[in-house]
Amino acid sequence: MNNIKLVFVLFLLSSLSVLKGQNLNKDTSKLTYSSRYFISFGLGVQMSGYKQEDFIKSNYSPLVDISIGKWFSPELAIQLGYKGWYFNTINNPDKRHYAYFYGEAIFNINEIIKSLSNPKWNINLHLGSGYFYNYYYGRPNICADFELSFHYNFSSELSLYFNISSIMGWDIYQNNEDILPGSSIGITYSF
Repeated sequence: MNNIKLVFVLFLLSSLSVLKGQNLNKDTSKLTYSSRYFISFGLGVQMSGYKQEDFIKSNYSPLVDISIGKWFSPELAIQLGYKGWYFNTINNPDKRHYAYFYGEAIFNINEIIKSLSNPKWNINLHLGSGYFYNYYYGRPNICADFELSFHYNFSSELSLYFNISSIMGWDIYQNNEDILPGSSIGITYSF
C-alpha cells in the first residue's frame, strides 16, 4: 500500500515539475484556459453510508484527496487523482484501508450558466470513475464518483476549495450498493 502511494506522489511531483518547466517562457497573465494546468490537495472526513444510522462518531474517518488536471475550455477540465487512506463501518471497528485512483470530467457551472459568472468564486461539478482497491478485502473494484466543489479564488493561480463528494460502487463494504460520502477543504494551484 505504501509503495503505491509513494509511486503516485512521485508521479504527481515529477509531472508538476515538467509541466511547470514548459510554462517558464510564457507570460502567465496571458495564459488561456487551454494552457492551464492545476494541482489540488485536500483533507477532510468521510463515512460509510448515508442513512441516519450511519451518522455516528465511530463511522467517520480521514479523507486525503490529491489530483492534477488541465482546463481545455472555460467550461471543461479533466483531472486524475487519488483518494484514500481508510474508512470505517458501523458493523466492524476495523479500519478499511483503500486506494481510489480516479479520472473525472469537471464542469464549471459559473461558465455554463453565464449569470453566475464571478471572478472571485466558482462552482464545479465533477463526474468520473476509477479503480478502487480495498486492502481489507484484498480485491479491486471499479466505482463511480460524484463531486460538487466550491472555489474561492485568491488569484488566478491560487484558490481555496470546499467539496462534497461520494464514491459509489458495488460491494465496497456490505455486499450490495455502497457509498462513501465525504467532504474536504483544500487548495488548488494553477499554472
